Amino acid sequence: MMTRDLVPSDSLTDEGPLSAADSPLARRFRLWRGPDGRRQVFSVYAAEDAPDYPDAVAIAVRHVGGRRVPLWTGPAGIKARVAARAVGAQEIHLRILPEAVSGPLAPL
Repeated sequence: MMTRDLVPSDSLTDEGPLSAADSPLARRFRLWRGPDGRRQVFSVYAAEDAPDYPDAVAIAVRHVGGRRVPLWTGPAGIKARVAARAVGAQEIHLRILPEAVSGPLAPL
């Protein structure tokens, strides 16, 4: 899988939790909006606990003043965990890619 690393702070928007605040779903899933305006659901993991899904895109995320700030995007797995450590991210958000890759959050 070919990927492109980027610092997407101006191209990704945190749309908040999937459900009501402080529920199990709110802690486990997060919505992100890409530059095309589409919202996509990501699973939330502690940076050191993110699994190695072969067909997933990752966002390394840092908490800043109650907001989630994207610092890096790329493939899931060891590369995402290394990048998260390097940029000081606390979480890795993962989206498993569909069979037909589409959309701006997919690795290029």
